[in-house]
Amino acid sequence: MSYISSIRLNNFRNLGNQEVNLSNLANVFIGPNGAGKTNLIESVSLISPGRGLKKEILNKISNFNSKDPWVIHLKYNKKNMPVLEIACTYEVSKTGTNTKRILINGNKEKKIFEQESIPNLIWFTPDMERLFNGSPSLRRNFIDRIVFSFDKKILIELNSYTKLLKERKKILETNNFDENWLNEVENKIVLLGTSIIKKRIHTIYFLNEIFDKKFESKKLNNCNLNITGYIEELYLDRKNINFEEVYLNELKKSRNSDRFKGGCSVGPHKSDFKVLFKKNKIYAEYCSTGQQKEIILNILLCQAYALIEKNNTSPIVLLDEICSHLDETTRSILLYFIEWLKIQVLMTGNDEKLFSFLSKKAKFFYVKDGIVNY
Repeated sequence: MSYISSIRLNNFRNLGNQEVNLSNLANVFIGPNGAGKTNLIESVSLISPGRGLKKEILNKISNFNSKDPWVIHLKYNKKNMPVLEIACTYEVSKTGTNTKRILINGNKEKKIFEQESIPNLIWFTPDMERLFNGSPSLRRNFIDRIVFSFDKKILIELNSYTKLLKERKKILETNNFDENWLNEVENKIVLLGTSIIKKRIHTIYFLNEIFDKKFESKKLNNCNLNITGYIEELYLDRKNINFEEVYLNELKKSRNSDRFKGGCSVGPHKSDFKVLFKKNKIYAEYCSTGQQKEIILNILLCQAYALIEKNNTSPIVLLDEICSHLDETTRSILLYFIEWLKIQVLMTGNDEKLFSFLSKKAKFFYVKDGIVNY
């Protein structure tokens, strides 16, 4: 298995400078609101692409009492490899842009999404409880994070795709635009858009396969995942043998309306992620808050299982304020992460009693005023 054995922080939020040694399985951080327990698991999340589970601006994370930048040091024990020293910080470019930097054993990193040495992270935060009742963009981001854990290239494709959509919009807003230029941009949009669609559908396909084959045998509640949208309907329609040509024609047909509306009406940026909760045979958006949390945890458990089976890698799971709305079924999901998959989990909560079912299976830490004690 792969796991983080220690976290050492410098100038990081209210935690300041300290080191925490972790269990290779379950770790529970208990403390009142504002103590710093979420900050601790946020520090781990920052080694993945993006701004971590809090989505904070990089230069806002440093300790208030220090002018120095924050630095995170992790010891990562990866299966069949020597212990890796991973350092994460940020620097300000000449243009004033904040850029995250990752160093592996002291060596400057490639781009984060090219790093095979970076742990695969899976996380749950209280914000995700709004996943099924919020905007479709939240659900697209959720499924794209899952896809990214299997195929790092999707991050590059999504960024390039977004830039091309902006470029197309700019061209359409121009009077007497160059049609050859527009054709070239739309061809690139189709190539990237098709790749994104394929990756999403493929990922959902094998997650559904795991739900059907593995979860039912474990008596875990099953889910059926689906990506919905006009472009997916076209892709899955067997009549459209040359899908890319159909996609391109849709873009051309929508030029006038897109010019008027100021966007792009066709493509994977318009898709939605739907989940059927088979236990009640209803869609997730109509389930209770507790059931929605159970669904999300089931999906993350399925993702973790798939990473172990498909990529032969053990993900690390971060669960923030996990014990609210937790019933017996949802507690069993947490136990499956630890006992069935045997992967490292970091959890936070206010009340130690809510984690009593883990009393002999977890290492407990107590966080108060930014100080972590074991």
